[in-house]
Amino acid sequence: MIPAITEGGRSFKGAALYYLHDKRQAGEAERLTSERVAWTHTVNLATDDPERAWRIMAHTAQNQAGLKAAAGVKNTGRKLTKPVHAYSLAWHPDEKPTKEDQLNAARDSLTAQGFDGHQAVILSHNDEPHAHVHILVNRVHPETGIAATLSNSKLKLSEWAQAYEQQQGKILVPQRVENNAKRKQGEFIRAPRVPRQLYEFNRATANDRLFAEFAQTEQRQQDAYLYDAGRQMRTSHARQWDSLKSTYDTVRSRIQNKTKTLKAEKAQDIKARAKGRWRDLFRRQREHLKTFDAAERGTIFSKLSNIMLVYRMLRQQNRQAEALNIFYTLMSSSQRRTVFDAAQVAERRTLARFIRQEVKAAGNAIDRDAAPDLDDLRNQYLGQCGQLRQTQAAQQTELKMKWQVRNNERDQELAPVRERAAKYRQARHFRRGRSIKDDDLYRRPPQKPDPGQGGQGPKMG
Repeated sequence: MIPAITEGGRSFKGAALYYLHDKRQAGEAERLTSERVAWTHTVNLATDDPERAWRIMAHTAQNQAGLKAAAGVKNTGRKLTKPVHAYSLAWHPDEKPTKEDQLNAARDSLTAQGFDGHQAVILSHNDEPHAHVHILVNRVHPETGIAATLSNSKLKLSEWAQAYEQQQGKILVPQRVENNAKRKQGEFIRAPRVPRQLYEFNRATANDRLFAEFAQTEQRQQDAYLYDAGRQMRTSHARQWDSLKSTYDTVRSRIQNKTKTLKAEKAQDIKARAKGRWRDLFRRQREHLKTFDAAERGTIFSKLSNIMLVYRMLRQQNRQAEALNIFYTLMSSSQRRTVFDAAQVAERRTLARFIRQEVKAAGNAIDRDAAPDLDDLRNQYLGQCGQLRQTQAAQQTELKMKWQVRNNERDQELAPVRERAAKYRQARHFRRGRSIKDDDLYRRPPQKPDPGQGGQGPKMG
């Protein structure tokens, strides 16, 4: 929904000649045919004939002083010179509002501007591809004679149009929503001052400007579809990579956990079978210790057997010691016991080391059995990564091609608007040699003149 307020007028007759009839052709003073008028509707008037309606409205405006006197209102203030208020409501070409929908929207827009009770004529034209209505309003109230103020009419219509689009469930002008939100927060929002030549251009080509606004809105909506597709594609691609990596990590962890469990079970089995060997070792060492202690308490000959046993233990330990120290060790009962205990500790450590080696060997064998599964899993993962890269690259290429087609379509759709603007710009030469710029046609702030041209604006070729 795009509301557009026309500059206030003095003559209801002039407004009726324009809105209730076809446009004049070149060389015509006026045209009285009404082929472009689809239908009309009057508000707060005793007639449905639009030709009689505008005459009644003109009479009401001319009799403003008498109406005030009859209503007991003081006839003060400046005299009203422009009683005609005209504006239009235009729908997007994709929207197909019924006559009742258009009438309801027009009535609501009158209420939004404070024109309840005022005389108005609502009419629809069929000379544009989009549905639109024009509303002619008499600012003079038919009972009190008080002229309605037009202050903030544009803002009121803007807020009403935003509420209308929200009620329809589809926002077609997002910039209007942003500006109104900033205004509610206290920020002063206003459009940049329109240069005189741009104002004249907009006035002469109002329908072209309206068509350009709808064309650009429609193109932005189609662009938004591709933008949304691109965002969804990027999100989907990231999710696909996360899913693939998560699946790989899950399967790999499952294989590793299974391997770890097998290794723990194998180690427990080896240690369980080694308990008999530990039991035999401890029993044998206890018997040897008992025999050794008995020999130490016996005769010199029994001690001699312990001395020879300790000497062999020293040789097995390959101890590098002086002969005198060895002699004292062999001759000392406590030293012999120390060597004997150390030999038994070494024997236990040897058995423990052997069991650890057996556990390690069994674990290495399990790791070797699991290695092919891990290698196969990794190869599958790398292959799937390559396929995913190719698939995503193809999707990105497809989206890029769609953008190229979209850009070409956008240029083709906006080409007629740009061509009409270019023809009008070439045909009109404004004072001081200025013509309308492309930037002006799309409501961009006017560029500062080149200092080298003396502030005269661009020179005409």
